[in-house]
Amino acid sequence: MYGEIFLILITVLGLGRIALDSYHRIRAGRYSLDYIAFVAMVLSLYAGAYLAGAVIAVMFIGGKALERFASARAEKALKRLSDTIPKTCLVEREGTLTETPIQDVAEHATILVKRNEMIPLDGVILSPEEGVFNLANLTGEVGSVELKKGTFVKSGAINTGETLRLRVVGNFSSSAYQRIVSLVEYAKAHPTGTVRLSERANFYFTLLTIAIAATAYLLSSDTTILLAVLVIATPCPLIIAAPVAFISGMSRAAREGIILRKPAALEDVARADAIFFDKTGTLTLGEPVLAGGDIPDDILAIAAGLELHSLHPLARTIVGEAKKRKLPFTSAEDVHEEIGKGISGMIAGKRYAFSGISLCEDGTEIARFHFDDVLKEGASALISRLKREGVHTAIITGDRRSNAEKLFGDADVEICAEQSPEDKYRRIEAEQEKGRTILMVGDGLNDAPALAKANVGIVFSGTENGASIEAADIAILGGGLEKLDTVFTLSHRTVRIARQSIYGGIGLSLVGMVFAAFGYIPPVTGAFLQEA
Repeated sequence: MYGEIFLILITVLGLGRIALDSYHRIRAGRYSLDYIAFVAMVLSLYAGAYLAGAVIAVMFIGGKALERFASARAEKALKRLSDTIPKTCLVEREGTLTETPIQDVAEHATILVKRNEMIPLDGVILSPEEGVFNLANLTGEVGSVELKKGTFVKSGAINTGETLRLRVVGNFSSSAYQRIVSLVEYAKAHPTGTVRLSERANFYFTLLTIAIAATAYLLSSDTTILLAVLVIATPCPLIIAAPVAFISGMSRAAREGIILRKPAALEDVARADAIFFDKTGTLTLGEPVLAGGDIPDDILAIAAGLELHSLHPLARTIVGEAKKRKLPFTSAEDVHEEIGKGISGMIAGKRYAFSGISLCEDGTEIARFHFDDVLKEGASALISRLKREGVHTAIITGDRRSNAEKLFGDADVEICAEQSPEDKYRRIEAEQEKGRTILMVGDGLNDAPALAKANVGIVFSGTENGASIEAADIAILGGGLEKLDTVFTLSHRTVRIARQSIYGGIGLSLVGMVFAAFGYIPPVTGAFLQEA
């Protein structure tokens, strides 16, 4: 008695789970529902075959729980990465500093932004006389930009110079950073509809099942035979085998330092027919390197001796190049640096000054340094392979066209240059309207709307791209392109295994249905055979 009640309760729970899922699917405009499982459970209650109904319910609930567990684990990991988004800032009031949520900061307020912090709100520079900023988050352009006092600077830029004071222009809602985040939220709330592999298979399998079940019942008028056909037809390969394949793919990816927000992302990667790559920090190193290699060793050693004391972002590049060449260099003495103006000091009794890209000796220019961005290892090979496989490949960057063509001019690839975050979003949207499944690969704040709008957004995680991580479906820990190649390889392998599970299971189900239609398999046996 109690055993039957327990089995009935499990079956009712399964029916409730299907009803809730169906409600959400219909609201999303997706009508590939679990009709067979629902009818089989209802019929098992009607016919008193409670064990058969309970087995189906357990498998259905278990499959959904696996998907929720994997997605929740990925969401938790991604949240830890996205916590770099600024939430508060230091507001100056009557000589005191108060930490204030950025949503509550009023226009014209004065805020303090420390070195290496993100500008949280749009504003005008009050101090120092010049500030040094990394705008790669917004424009994708490598290197630093010096902006004078009184210049407007957008939120999302990184202060790489001294601590500065900023007078807020507008408010949180109107800031450049929040407009990007809002665009991300809009894209996430209006996802591109995708018919999943299991849904496509389920549609045709359902029609075939109804035909076999109806024929069996018309010929036998036996409810038990009808139930046996429906029970063995319950698409457990779709309910649990496919999710297990995708969750296994997620786990394998996690071991490689690749976090997927949802299992279905692997399927969308495998079916993508167009890929858009951001340039800076995605296909390139994202850090300036000394271009040309025509700076003599003695000049470079002098520059390194000066820049060893500098706070300027390019100083690390110069010192790094000197160390790479294994040059002995003497640290400068009597060093003076003014942010935005340059650095000077004494080396071997002579005064040298480095300002902008010029190195001067006692006031006379002796060398000019030029900096460039370089491709990551394997970038050209990856693009060539994707093109050979028939995938439309394009570079979409906020940087100048000349910089992009310098790197990709010989790759015979589409280049979309000087693109704002909104431009990138609209470009992805236009390609989707052509019926393409779009994959967007980026790393910066300016990529976030496009990452959210694409069928799959892949982000290389960093320290200043919380919004882009929030927007993406896949986060790659680290910057190596070999992990991106792993994503492609793993997605195709996972989909192949899921397809084998789905169609292999459906084939076995069809064989079982034929035997059940002739009365050779009772409902309970059919339920256990199906799960096996």
